[in-house]
Amino acid sequence: MPANIPNTWDAVKQPSDDAVAGDVWFWKETYRGYQEGLEIALEEFKKFEEIASQLKLESSPFEKDLDRLQRLVSWGEDKLNDTHPDVRIGGASFLTLRYLKAGALLRAQRLIENRMVFLRQNRIVPNSLLKAYDQKIEQALNMAELGMLKGLKPAELFFEVVPDEPRPTEDATQSRLVGLLGGATYESELVVVDPALRERCLNILNTLDEKGLVTQFDTVIREMSVILEDRIRQLTGSSEKLSGAELISAAMGGEKPRIRFSDRKDLQESAHLLFRGYSGFIRNEVMHKLVPSFTRQRVSQLLAMVDYLLDLLSTAKIPTRIDKVKS
Repeated sequence: MPANIPNTWDAVKQPSDDAVAGDVWFWKETYRGYQEGLEIALEEFKKFEEIASQLKLESSPFEKDLDRLQRLVSWGEDKLNDTHPDVRIGGASFLTLRYLKAGALLRAQRLIENRMVFLRQNRIVPNSLLKAYDQKIEQALNMAELGMLKGLKPAELFFEVVPDEPRPTEDATQSRLVGLLGGATYESELVVVDPALRERCLNILNTLDEKGLVTQFDTVIREMSVILEDRIRQLTGSSEKLSGAELISAAMGGEKPRIRFSDRKDLQESAHLLFRGYSGFIRNEVMHKLVPSFTRQRVSQLLAMVDYLLDLLSTAKIPTRIDKVKS
């Protein structure tokens, strides 16, 4: 990756499509996932070729997207069939990377749709089988954030009109994902990414749903808060029993934070306050009393928030490993 290219992109300050990202390479098995996604996109585009012809849209953006997809798929086939162990894209433009990201997301979407169909057809399935498939979906979603793709907006290939009536949630392991492909009003389902959060919290949530225990959703928040704090202790090597805001400040605050999100003091402090805000405003309430007023929808939102916080921890720098955290 070129030195002047960040490893994540701001949601607003996106690079130009024409800008050169540099030489990019992937292991063949990794690139095969992007290739599958691009093939899905091409398959969907070809369904509209006749319509574009009827509308007399020659040299339209649709034709350009179709042509670019065909060239990318053909190029990928050649690279995957040669003898090299990796796939290298010399002087890749950011538009090419956006297409790869769109392909990764489309592949994840197809896997999720297949999962939903499978569950409709088989109401009772082995838990181990479902977990293995969820891991496959998780890997597909993670591919969309690898290297220079992290934070990059995907190519806006599709636009789907979402029906006004709400669709029932297919499974407690999934939550809404709106705008999957850039500017589209596309709506799909997204699994919880963090394995511990998915395994422990979703099991509780499933049980509450099955038994109709609508006043006990605070137990899910309590569990996700414990997972978050345990992850912070693991990263810092803390042997002290600090908790809540005290633990977070000891790990992320001060001049030499144990968990560093940025070398800029203002960004580091903002991240520190983000974690403290969750701890003080959400975590503290459920740790000290029963809160029967939480709804299923609110818990799902908070679950997604903690999933995001755990993802931030996974990309943070840990300058030193310590035996205990000091305030």
